[in-house]
Amino acid sequence: MTRMDSTTVAASRPTPVEPEGPRPRGKRPGGRDGARRRALKDRMIFFGPLLAVLVGLLGFPIVFALYASFADVDDMFSMAFAGLRNYESLLSQPETLVRPFLNTMRFALASVAISLTIGFAAALLLNSRLRGRRVFRSALMFPWVIPTVLTALMWRWVMDSNAGAFNGLLLQLGLIDEPVSWLGDPNLAPWIIILAQVWRGFPFITVMLLAALQAIPEELHEAAAVDGAGWLRRLRSIIWPGVRPIFILVGTLEGLYAFREFAMIDVLTGGGPAGATEVLATQVYRLFFQYQRFGDAMALAALMFVLALVATVLLMRLSARDEED
Repeated sequence: MTRMDSTTVAASRPTPVEPEGPRPRGKRPGGRDGARRRALKDRMIFFGPLLAVLVGLLGFPIVFALYASFADVDDMFSMAFAGLRNYESLLSQPETLVRPFLNTMRFALASVAISLTIGFAAALLLNSRLRGRRVFRSALMFPWVIPTVLTALMWRWVMDSNAGAFNGLLLQLGLIDEPVSWLGDPNLAPWIIILAQVWRGFPFITVMLLAALQAIPEELHEAAAVDGAGWLRRLRSIIWPGVRPIFILVGTLEGLYAFREFAMIDVLTGGGPAGATEVLATQVYRLFFQYQRFGDAMALAALMFVLALVATVLLMRLSARDEED
């Protein structure tokens, strides 16, 4: 092979390409971070106006009410900061705070405990192979969807001492000799409003617990039946762990509803007789509109908000710890 031929062959060979070094790990424009930013931007476009409305409707009144509890609300035009004067005035008259607080605790705890018991029992019954359970499920929501004021008016008519349906039924059965003043007796009136609250609230608990029961896998019940586990064993080992988070949630919600309940009590008894059913919510109304003690009313409303917030946080932490376990 001549020198020309060897040169031609060498020129025709491909030049080896040197391997490139590792590319710097820079963020690609339009990569994962860009997609996240675009998704966040889209969410803000869609939900931003709704968030602004919620902040305006909920956040502003809460902040204003908390500030008003520390302000001189007797002069609505200036609203000058007054420190703890409103709270000192409220606490200096314990009769306006102690008894309504105790009545509120009795009303909330008793109504929630009874509602949870009845609601859980009703959910277990409706989750079984009960004939006509679809009809019962539909009728169950009737007390819950009725407005609170109408529910209170209905209970006031039923429990009326003169023309009440309950007194009429008891007289017909011969169980009483004369009409009973159910809403006029300081010992009976608190329990009548508790029963009215239970009648209104337990359907919601039943529906929520029924949904939790139906979410429990059927395989667990079948395995328990194969192992010979009885109903009580399945209730303790399968049913209760499955509904416990929802049980705590609905208990918390019902407790908050009962803690701030006003319409039911105001329509049924108006806080009477002799303050036996006076709760914190009706006391705030009375202080503000009847006694015109604006500062005391705002301070009491702020205390109610703080108590409800603390109770909610504690119960939610309990629920979260329960789910972790």
